[in-house]
Amino acid sequence: MRSRFFAVLLALALVAGCTSESDDPPAAKSVDLTTKVVKTDNGTVRGANEAGYRSFLGIPYAAPPVGARRWMPPEPAAKWSGERAATEAGAACPQAGSIVSGGDSGNGSTTEDCLYLNVYTPTDGTARRTLPEQARDGKLPVMVWIHGGSYTSGAGSDYGPGRLVTEGGVIVVTINYRLGALGFLGLSELSKEQPLGSGNYGLLDQQAALRWVQKNIANFGGDAKNVTLFGESAGGGSVCSQLVSPEADGLFAKAIAESGCALRGPAQSVAETTGATFAAKLGCSGAAVLTCLRGKSVAEVRAASNVSGTSLTYAPATGGPVLPTDIETAFSRGTFKDVPLLQGTNHDEGRLFVLSLGLQNVGPELYATAVRRATGNLAPRIIERYPLSKYGTPGDALGAIITDATFSCPALRTNTSAAKHTTVYAYEFNDPNAPLPKIGTYPLKAAHAAELPYLFDLKRLGALPPTAQKLSKEMVAYWTSFAIDGNPNTGGAAKWDKFGPGMQALVPEGSKPLPSTSFSADHNCDFWAQHPELALRS
Repeated sequence: MRSRFFAVLLALALVAGCTSESDDPPAAKSVDLTTKVVKTDNGTVRGANEAGYRSFLGIPYAAPPVGARRWMPPEPAAKWSGERAATEAGAACPQAGSIVSGGDSGNGSTTEDCLYLNVYTPTDGTARRTLPEQARDGKLPVMVWIHGGSYTSGAGSDYGPGRLVTEGGVIVVTINYRLGALGFLGLSELSKEQPLGSGNYGLLDQQAALRWVQKNIANFGGDAKNVTLFGESAGGGSVCSQLVSPEADGLFAKAIAESGCALRGPAQSVAETTGATFAAKLGCSGAAVLTCLRGKSVAEVRAASNVSGTSLTYAPATGGPVLPTDIETAFSRGTFKDVPLLQGTNHDEGRLFVLSLGLQNVGPELYATAVRRATGNLAPRIIERYPLSKYGTPGDALGAIITDATFSCPALRTNTSAAKHTTVYAYEFNDPNAPLPKIGTYPLKAAHAAELPYLFDLKRLGALPPTAQKLSKEMVAYWTSFAIDGNPNTGGAAKWDKFGPGMQALVPEGSKPLPSTSFSADHNCDFWAQHPELALRS
């Protein structure tokens, strides 16, 4: 497939309507943000006090998907008596490990008992706004984070949302969901088992977590009617998949997608064909195929998972009850949830993938070979548009091609389509000195996932350098302001206009408007508009 080049690159390195506030002063006194003991519908949890916020970790939102529940929609978690300690995160879902998020939580995880979430709430409202100004009816806005990781790695606990909570005065929930073949296996026999079909168990997990939020977040001081779903990379793709999924209706009021909204998973038929290959590799077939598959160990499932050369086989499948169509098609038709959307990409997304394949130092002859293998007869036109004389090195040119074809221009298309039906705010993150891990001498610049440490505390990256502090504060303010009322604008940061034609440039010296015409020219979107088939799909 001509897009295989982009799919392989991403597989190897991918990390990873709104309800308005009341005009009347809300009764903030009803929000109890001091107690560490909170009741949920399954039992009582005891959390812990952190620096300026409370944390409630490792709360089960669904039953362990083990045995007969493997490759089935999530079922309710069991109730418990007494107080459940909520001071340690639950196990990450089975995976090989996260790359950019910086957490070790998922490395080598083999337990399927992994459907847990974490709740973080402010202990006061004294940061950017006072508590009464952001609470409605005494309840705080809620942000639910879906982690990235190519749908094959990561965990909610990899991301520390302390700044969002303490500076933004919102509640943040981070979640785990089933990954890889265990989360996204399509198979005709599985599709016949129950009405929601196969290939999207990870999306169903996310919806179960959102239903848990609807039932329980008020007990933590949150507003179930004011939930913002946000995520990055595969998490951003998940957010936009939930915008399309009928099963997620009424579960959130706003959406933020970072570097992932235009990512495409396989069609249902393709997912089921891949699933048959997967089953055969495990020696499972015939009438007992499902019994055989459910009898395999996690280690065996993981070993058989890479059946097509790219882990992106395991991504949300389109064309079934959970995800009737792909995101870009749904946006163009207007068949998605009419909620405010904030979506953006990073200026140099593709450089991370160039580095992951060791292509940063290849010679000019290999540059042409790589483009030709990815795009066939279009290679001469692409090389003409991305000449080495302009980009300096093959690594720089390849990074620009991947950025433009896979991220920037598809995001521009989806924003343009979505803005015809709902409120859209668009951004481009562009800090060329973003504090990503240093690998060799090839500068990552504003690569894929580079914006994450500006919003979260990531375990391997440490504290943000002083040069990043200003932009971090602006981004936290924008993101949490959007969560509060569907508008990212806030005092102390540059005005952010709705998309069409403008977007926001998130740059270290201070955010500023960026006309979409400039964005389009910078990323050669006129060229890629003629060849949308080269955008990422599995």
